[in-house]
Amino acid sequence: MTESAPRDTQLLAPRLVGRVWGGDRLRALAPDTAPSGPIGEAWFGDADELPGGVLVKLLDVQDRLSVQVHPDDDLAKVMHGAEAIGKHEAWVVLEAAPGAELLLGRAPSVSGADIANALASGADITPLLARHAVQRGDVFDVPTGCLHALMPGLFIWEVQQRSDRTYRVADWGRNDPSRPLHQTEALRATDAEHQATRTTAINWEKPGEQLLVSSPHFSARAVIGPWVGDITVGPHGATATAIGSAAVGGVRLGNLATAHLATGLQPVDLSAGGALLIAEGR
Repeated sequence: MTESAPRDTQLLAPRLVGRVWGGDRLRALAPDTAPSGPIGEAWFGDADELPGGVLVKLLDVQDRLSVQVHPDDDLAKVMHGAEAIGKHEAWVVLEAAPGAELLLGRAPSVSGADIANALASGADITPLLARHAVQRGDVFDVPTGCLHALMPGLFIWEVQQRSDRTYRVADWGRNDPSRPLHQTEALRATDAEHQATRTTAINWEKPGEQLLVSSPHFSARAVIGPWVGDITVGPHGATATAIGSAAVGGVRLGNLATAHLATGLQPVDLSAGGALLIAEGR
């Protein structure tokens, strides 16, 4: 599926992670090392809590994720030690089943006080959150402090800080002891006033580079084919995932193959129908 990579383009082997809400489509990325049972995530990188880099994941969402929230850098250090960092993330919807949606931020008719009271009392938070209909190409920025949950029928490309700090608020009655709730931590981490909307959407008909997310922690962009040219990679390097197929740095990447790109100019060659998703840390 891929050619051998030159020194400045390093192919990244996925680490597949079993999740109760996952499916089976990611298994083909690493069949020899795939865990048994449903697979929810493919990680390209590690949650090593070093500033300046990113962690890219693919998410196969076949059942509901927990309602959750992530701490910012300051709270992570208070709660978990001086080396800890927060978990700001963003999603690009690669596929969405008809009627698919996600939960993100408080609903417009709900007050911040309503959110805070539900968190403090342990009441059901899900009716208080905004439901967003989604389709292929939608992009959502998910800052720290924002309550959220992915719902069934989604295939997601995710970029995040290199942290795995997640506080579960509700888990749809699963009552799984391996998936505890974190009421105290979530109450401290949640920005009860936060409302969120779709950040942007990929224009699949517009060839060339498109900025998707620009945040203090990372940026994400898409390159849409047909297009041939050079992209500039910043000082921390970049992580790039091919959608369809793409050639970057002289290497042809098959569908969903992911590589680390070195700093500097990188040549990209995309035919019609191909795309490259690129994430960079700040």
